[in-house]
Amino acid sequence: MQITSKVSGDFLEMQIVGRLDNDGAGSLTTSIDKAVRLGSHSILVDLEQVSYMSSAGIGALLKANKQLQSIRGRFAIVAASPHVSEVIRLTGLSKILPIQERVDDYDMASMTMQSAPGTSFWEGITYELYDLGPEGLFTCEVIGSPSSLSNGTFSESQCRATEFSNATIGLGLGAFGHDYHDCSNRFGELLSAGGMTAQLPTSGTGKPDFQRVLGDFVPETQMLYGIRCCGEFPKLVRFDPATDHARVKLSVLVEQLLALTECNLAAIVFLAESSGLIGARLRRSPAAMIETVMPGENTSSRFAHPEIRSWLSFTPDRSFAHSLALVVGVVSRGEPTGPAKALAPLVRPLDPNSELVGHFHAATFSYRPFKKRRLNLNETVTALCDTEDLQGVLHLLHDDREITGGGESEFVRGACWIGPITNVVEQGT
Repeated sequence: MQITSKVSGDFLEMQIVGRLDNDGAGSLTTSIDKAVRLGSHSILVDLEQVSYMSSAGIGALLKANKQLQSIRGRFAIVAASPHVSEVIRLTGLSKILPIQERVDDYDMASMTMQSAPGTSFWEGITYELYDLGPEGLFTCEVIGSPSSLSNGTFSESQCRATEFSNATIGLGLGAFGHDYHDCSNRFGELLSAGGMTAQLPTSGTGKPDFQRVLGDFVPETQMLYGIRCCGEFPKLVRFDPATDHARVKLSVLVEQLLALTECNLAAIVFLAESSGLIGARLRRSPAAMIETVMPGENTSSRFAHPEIRSWLSFTPDRSFAHSLALVVGVVSRGEPTGPAKALAPLVRPLDPNSELVGHFHAATFSYRPFKKRRLNLNETVTALCDTEDLQGVLHLLHDDREITGGGESEFVRGACWIGPITNVVEQGT
């Protein structure tokens, strides 16, 4: 079986020649999966030269139709041989898989998606800006302090029970558990968005865990330090590569988000296909450090060489390529001052040559395409949790070490929710 593809405007046309049997069905599914991953969400198939179609072929067509519908795309058969037409009629699938006589007969207007109100282009990436409606003013709460991380000991008095509801996002160092003592050997990187909280324990297998809002249940974590933001996102920005090989770095993406939304201090969540993440994770819990001191270890600084090797694990190269990354963070143009000064200890430069400072964590999932145009954050995260595997949680960093440095995380395409932070408070004030 042969598959020939051509792009016609916003649509991808696939012409199938030969036998659509079990072997051919696998090839068709692979081709459609690849096309969707590369951004084709409207696909037409021409089956006029298919001499035979088995049940496996029907299954491949039904799977493609369901896949495209789930992401608000479109799938259609625009021509079919007499054999294919008869098989579809006899199986009773003509209502699900209607056949047009010719490609030109298909109502292209019905497949045309509403364009975004604002579109811009920068360094090979197209950005589309959507107004979501709410005023979207975020209050940012600073929880605890990271000062004890490098050379001190976190005590029970520094631990805070913190809930993350559907209306909050956050990140920091925390764990799931009843209290400080229950979590003392598990504290690690954590993030929350869309009603889901993910955390990477520093004990056991190190497999990430997550909880999500369900009914009256709201995830509660024990936090050593972090950030929690409450509000509604007023803006959604979609980004896609204009060429097959275009990629966008974290710092460049964040710069464009701030420019498009005219923000200087913002809360950000984005879901994006990763082409590789650069970051670090804790290998040991920093709580009650005195209990985990290694023989001969210098306790004056946990993150000085060589002690850092036993406390932090860095990505040697870009990791989690071709996965979906749910990224949560805060960013400021310049170091936070005045009313936002409490954020200063929690943010770092995103790039040595950028004025942007921020703090970003990423939860990585197995890949799945997601809907075009407008997206609801909570619905999107719920669907992700229901269908994909949580692979890891990572603190994103810029690795600028000479020779061995990997640079920063890069992304292919995605959806970004962004809102201005107008109020910063410290927990308990």
